[in-house]
Amino acid sequence: MKLSGKKAFITGATSGIGLAIAQRFFAEGASIAINGRNAEKLSEINQALFSGKALEVVADMGSVSEIEAAYALLNAEFSELDILVVNAGAYQLKPFSETTEQDFDAMFSLNVKGAFFTMQYAIPLLNNGASVIAISSVGAIHASWNQAPYNASKAALSSLAKSFACGLSDKGIRVNTISPGVTDTGIWDKVDYREQVEKAAKEGIPFGRKGSVSEVAGAALFLASDDSAFMTTSDIMMDGGVTYVTDPKEWGNKA
Repeated sequence: MKLSGKKAFITGATSGIGLAIAQRFFAEGASIAINGRNAEKLSEINQALFSGKALEVVADMGSVSEIEAAYALLNAEFSELDILVVNAGAYQLKPFSETTEQDFDAMFSLNVKGAFFTMQYAIPLLNNGASVIAISSVGAIHASWNQAPYNASKAALSSLAKSFACGLSDKGIRVNTISPGVTDTGIWDKVDYREQVEKAAKEGIPFGRKGSVSEVAGAALFLASDDSAFMTTSDIMMDGGVTYVTDPKEWGNKA
C-alpha cells in the first residue's frame, strides 16, 4: 500500500487516464478526490468503483471560479493534499489551416490556463514533500500540422510544471510530468479514423501497439510514492519509443 494515509486529488477522473490513476491510487490506500464536469457520471463512478468513498468534486477545471470552488470543497473535506494529478485536458485533431479562434482558445483554456490555476490554488493545501503530477503529451515536443494548438498547449503545460517545481522546492514539493504517446482510451471510440490510428500505432511505434491507461497509471503511482522522492522537473515519456524514431523501418532489425 504505497499511498496509505495520503490524500490525492485527480482532475479529469471520469474516464481514460485520469480514471485509471484514481483507481490505482485508491487500490494503493490513498484517500481520493475525483473531479469531473458531470455530477451524475461522477457519482456513478464513485459508487461503482470506489464504494462511494471518493470525494466528488464537480467542476470545469478550465474555469478559474470553478477551480476556486473546487479547492474550497477540498479544504473543507480534506484540509490538505499529498498528491495532485493535473489531468483534465482537451484534445482536438484538425488541420492547421482549418483551426478557428474558438478551437485555439478551447485548447489553451483547459490545458494551460486551467492547469496553471489548478496548481496555483493547490499550493496552500500541499503538504511538505507532496507530489504534483501533470499529464502532458509527446505532442509537447512533436511538430504536427493537424494538432498544432494541442501540441503547443502541452508544451506550455510541461514548461509550467518546471516553473512550479522551482517555486515549491523549498517545501520539498515535487512537480513532474508524464508524457503519454498514443494511448488506448475511450477517445478513439468516438472518432471516425480509429483504423488509421491503429495502423499508425502498429507501423510507427516500436512496440507495434498503443499504450494502455494502466501503464500510465503505473508511472503516476511511481511519481506519487516515496519511490521518486528525489525527482522533480522530470518527465516520464510513455510512448513506446516513438518520440525518438527517425524511420519506423529501422525498428525490427534484431541485434
